[in-house]
Amino acid sequence: MGDDSEPFNYGEQAKSILHSCIHKGENHDGFPMWNPENYLIKFIPNCEFTDPSYHLPHFYELFGLWANQEDRSFWKKAAYASREYLPKACHPKTGLAPEYAFFDGKPNNIRGFGHFFSDSYRVAANIGLDSEWFGENDWEREIAEKIQAFFAQIEPNDYRRYTIEGDPFEEKSLHPVGLIATNAMASLASPDGPYAKQMVELFWNTPVRKGVRRYYDNCLYLFAMLALSGQFQIFHPNV
Repeated sequence: MGDDSEPFNYGEQAKSILHSCIHKGENHDGFPMWNPENYLIKFIPNCEFTDPSYHLPHFYELFGLWANQEDRSFWKKAAYASREYLPKACHPKTGLAPEYAFFDGKPNNIRGFGHFFSDSYRVAANIGLDSEWFGENDWEREIAEKIQAFFAQIEPNDYRRYTIEGDPFEEKSLHPVGLIATNAMASLASPDGPYAKQMVELFWNTPVRKGVRRYYDNCLYLFAMLALSGQFQIFHPNV
């Protein structure tokens, strides 16, 4: 496992990818995946807005330990920037985040992606995993509890697309099993919260999805099961 001779030199390849993510474009050869001024990840390299569910400070912390030495300071700043950003992107009452958002946290409604829908589900999961790995903090607890409180009042078979204020659209959720899974994973940020047990029990009693849309739902299901069982762990071959 870990690093070996090419093509199994995974650590070397990972460092090269991370280097390109933040240095691409310095030689006019494209665009970086992170904005070099605010340390926030973009939706795609050649645009200047983001997707709140892309913000993974728990992973950036690890990049800050194991990326190329000259890039580690950037990743530490990226972790801090994302933790500052997420409370701005999540609605203060519902905790819901849009799929696309500007760097100030305001929803970006380009093509209707400024609402809570499939990408947005991952925010709750990411907050949960960050809490599990690096300790609970107040803002993550608050957001997790708000998201869970919102969905505690809705039957899973009636999950829909929502504005971040919580107003429902007619459009049903495309991935209700994934939403159940991520809401359960949010319990890691508030294990004694008022809806933490309810969300985990709902997840536990929900089977994996079958059919044409099963891929995304069941990926989120797997991540939630790993995290809630304590098996989503930090691994490095040299640690």
